[in-house]
Amino acid sequence: MRQKSIGEVLRAARESRGWNFADLQRMTKIQAKYLQALEYNDFEYIPDKAYARSFLQRYAEVLELDAAVLLDAYDRNSLVMYYEAGEEVELQSELRRSYKVKKKKTSYLPLIYLLLASTFILCFVTYIVYSRVQNQARTSETSTSYSVISQSTTTKEVESQSSSSSSSSTTEPSSSSQAASVTLVTSGGGNDLAVTVKGVKEPVTIALSVSSVTSWVSLTGTEIAGGFTLSPESPTVSATLPLGTTTATLVLGVVRGVDITIAGQKLDTSALTNQSGNVILTIEQ
Repeated sequence: MRQKSIGEVLRAARESRGWNFADLQRMTKIQAKYLQALEYNDFEYIPDKAYARSFLQRYAEVLELDAAVLLDAYDRNSLVMYYEAGEEVELQSELRRSYKVKKKKTSYLPLIYLLLASTFILCFVTYIVYSRVQNQARTSETSTSYSVISQSTTTKEVESQSSSSSSSSTTEPSSSSQAASVTLVTSGGGNDLAVTVKGVKEPVTIALSVSSVTSWVSLTGTEIAGGFTLSPESPTVSATLPLGTTTATLVLGVVRGVDITIAGQKLDTSALTNQSGNVILTIEQ
């Protein structure tokens, strides 16, 4: 017989599916900070016990765990016990084997949940595909305009070599000036901070760092879209949004103590007054 805490059971099930808190926030409609509290067994962080039980049940159902077993452990303030024969199998099978959960009556709830989940996934995939098509169209337009400029510059070089040299020497400082002219415009607050990045001429790099706090972060469309945990042991991480990206969302499990730099400009996050928050980026060239 083995034992695990409720948070360990939830974390193992989530990690086995490769999901992060941003994914589960969309699927459960529960804020990421409360999902983190459940996984850390910090039930006191949730304002009301009724909410805690409701969040735990919804989280368990999305992870396809036996919610009744976890709720029973929560009510008794005890560990989840399960038996294991031979090699370890998936957490879901262990829980079902331990408590011998058998459904003797036909229930339509799983079918309803499946239909709702399928509809949500279909809408989400459609939105992602549409967004990527729009981004590709904008990228194609940008590439075409650059091609025309290049041809125009080549024609001028054929007409006058000295004029071309003068144009080249003028262009280089201009590029540096454009890179230095990136500005950040913020609005909103509370749980969501909208940031417009203006004057972008190259891929945008977002750097995050901490000194004494631990915070789970993720940035859509980058190498840390699946999540990264900042801590005193791993205090920094950076990610780059490809040129042509128009929108991205930065999720912060903990806001206070996290320093954010966007394209070399430090972001003021004082408007985010909740413990966790989202930074919604809009990129303008």
